[in-house]
Amino acid sequence: MASLNDFKLVNIKSKKMFSFIKNVRRTELNDVQKSRMGFYHLVLENVTGIRDADDVSEMIIDTDYNKLLYGKKVNDLGIDAINYIGDDDEQEITVQLFNFKFRENYKVDKNMEEASVNGSIKFLEYICTSDETAIAKLPDDIVKENIEKIYRYLNSNRLCNIELYMVSNENKTFTEDAEKYLGLLQQHFGIRIKAIALDDVIGYFDMKKQSSPCKFMISPNDFLVFQQNELSTQRSYIVKLSLLDLIRITCNDIELKKRYDNEDDEKLINVKLDYALLYDNVRGYLGETIYNVNIQKTLKNNHKEFFMLNNGITITAKGISVDEANSGKRFLFTVDDYQIVNGGQTIRSIYEFFENEKENTDVLHNLNETYVLLRFFKISEEEKLKNRIAEYTNSQNAISSADLKSVDAIQIQIEKYFKEEKILYARKAGVVGDDDVEYDLRISKEKLAQILYSAKGFPDRASNQKKRLFQEYYDDIFSEDFNVENAVKLVKLYYEIERVFEDEFKEIKAYEQKFFYILFVVHEYQKTIFKAIEILQNLISEECKEITESRMLLKTKFKDKLVSKLEQKEEINILDLLSGSGGIEV
Repeated sequence: MASLNDFKLVNIKSKKMFSFIKNVRRTELNDVQKSRMGFYHLVLENVTGIRDADDVSEMIIDTDYNKLLYGKKVNDLGIDAINYIGDDDEQEITVQLFNFKFRENYKVDKNMEEASVNGSIKFLEYICTSDETAIAKLPDDIVKENIEKIYRYLNSNRLCNIELYMVSNENKTFTEDAEKYLGLLQQHFGIRIKAIALDDVIGYFDMKKQSSPCKFMISPNDFLVFQQNELSTQRSYIVKLSLLDLIRITCNDIELKKRYDNEDDEKLINVKLDYALLYDNVRGYLGETIYNVNIQKTLKNNHKEFFMLNNGITITAKGISVDEANSGKRFLFTVDDYQIVNGGQTIRSIYEFFENEKENTDVLHNLNETYVLLRFFKISEEEKLKNRIAEYTNSQNAISSADLKSVDAIQIQIEKYFKEEKILYARKAGVVGDDDVEYDLRISKEKLAQILYSAKGFPDRASNQKKRLFQEYYDDIFSEDFNVENAVKLVKLYYEIERVFEDEFKEIKAYEQKFFYILFVVHEYQKTIFKAIEILQNLISEECKEITESRMLLKTKFKDKLVSKLEQKEEINILDLLSGSGGIEV
């Protein structure tokens, strides 16, 4: 169970996350309001995997958020944020609804309140049981737009899944009685309700790696060793280990990790997961997914089958030594500087089950006779193999290509270099940086990839082919001759372009696709930002006839025409553009 210090830490992280939200009213908000608004972003980033603050802001329909930050009047009907998973051409779509409750004060035994769910019923009634006539009577705002959109999905031939996330910084989730009520609501509306409380939020944080060895002793029949050849230092072990031993070697008690001869299982009752072991894990916490729920169900109802039903856990380590003991009847493993690179959801679910069942007198016995498959890889920190293991052992699951690359050596290098430049690089979701560093800006690895690919000559692909940036385009963007110093310059250039539009060209329609084009022109053809805007707006006015300019900027033909114009060194007068000619949109 999370502590008072955990509660304070979440508040600090939330307030820092708020500082990265752009173009909002800051001076009018007090610290509690800033922490609350930042809490929305902190959770939404981790649950949805979307790291750009502007994109996250667009999800949030909360009444207070829009009023306090943007001066907009919105009636949220009990839903604070909405995210859609699935493109328009896909047969299945998932709609994630979020209800947030942010508490100012910490209470040890405080559960999430059943009444908070009731607040969302009005919204659910509109999308699930209303007709178009009732929806049409709603005020014209972002809430109505989303209700209409979800209503269309539910009444179409597409498979539409509705998930309601009940999110709070309370110490506990719902009581057993409330769970029964939630079950009835799920059946009535055909939705799935998921709870996220303080313990879950603490698990989001990307903690620093710590080097604390662990030890365990097993029989020779419970492990296999693989080595490519006699001279290789890369060695792997496949180990069958009890869950009780797994909890011991992954807990936050440094001394207990080394007590392979521990005979007092009661010492494990109050241990917590050492989240630092998940630093190299490609995923953040995924919440109470169906997979995590099934893991806990198996442990509770069929614990002896767990070994056969679970894929296991993958661990990389700098040092693994195996010593013969008890005349060869046992072997002592010592593992140093290790990381869980695959199986983060499994290990979290095991700890959650243990926390929920610790009052059960049989739980220690059952965990001792429940086994899991562990794969240990002995590799050095510098080897690319370490990152490939993390990527490939996760790639069979539903995880984004961007997240698979989060542990790539070059991504870690960027993170470290950017920190020195006071740029917070969001390599993973929910990253708010070090407390002792004042960052000038925050950028996600997806946005960086878009900037870099635009500079390489592909501003047309940067927006509509985001998924491919970390797939087939990745090696081209982050090539062996990648220059991190140049990347810093391009990032600063991108945000300078944003600023110029905000301060100097408010009359011109501004959005990121246009910024990518201007960055390309400035970088590749050595134009000033002002001159690049002139050239781009002139071409838009010439070509934008039958389609919107945002769609036109996605076309390769438009990019090619821009290149042709730049190579002709055509001159355009910015004064003519601002006076009403040249396609300036007001």
